[in-house]
Amino acid sequence: MNKTAFAVVLALTAAPAGAQVEAYQTARAAVDTSRDAQAAQASGRALDATLVAMNDGVDAGGRVTAVLNENKIAVRLAKQSEAVKTVVEGGKTEIRLSDALPAHPRVYVPLIASEAAKLMYADMPACAERSYMRKATVARAFYELGGEFKELPLVDGDRVDAVKAAVSAWTDGTESALDAAGEADGVPSIMDLEAKKPDAKTADALRAANSRFTAFLMDEMDVRREATGR
Repeated sequence: MNKTAFAVVLALTAAPAGAQVEAYQTARAAVDTSRDAQAAQASGRALDATLVAMNDGVDAGGRVTAVLNENKIAVRLAKQSEAVKTVVEGGKTEIRLSDALPAHPRVYVPLIASEAAKLMYADMPACAERSYMRKATVARAFYELGGEFKELPLVDGDRVDAVKAAVSAWTDGTESALDAAGEADGVPSIMDLEAKKPDAKTADALRAANSRFTAFLMDEMDVRREATGR
């Protein structure tokens, strides 16, 4: 029996009959506070482990960490309804994860990456290819940390729908995933944008984006095939 539980027993047995309800409520509050503190500590340790693992990565996870460091973006846990969101306060940017999420690195990694990836390709035109690259980076970071696509929405035994939503599109074929990414963000493909006969500056930007996308596909080819069989 731990100290907190023992305190509950003492509080109940020592109190007069008329005061036992109040003693129970007080002791129960102490137990709940202790459990909340233990859960917060576990989540904090899991987040620390997540950031260390990402920092040690040489591929997607490492690139995500580099973006966080370059932009001085902190990551912390918070009470919020959203699984993850980016907040700017006082000129400082934070990625905030819900403290209600299961405390597993494989839960935190893709959610952190989903926010960081918005910055990683912000210099590209708004297009389906950019959306694909963002989503693929998230899925790859998940896979690099041992994430199992076939187990989704379960992650290390806990159901986390937000993780499935963030990574599952990558398991489709490249063309299907590209189309889905563009539709989700409401943006056209580079080919569609080029068909509108843009001005010279925009055309150059689209060609550069297409070259970057092609290089991205080449870089992910082997790991994508290994992770998804496609």
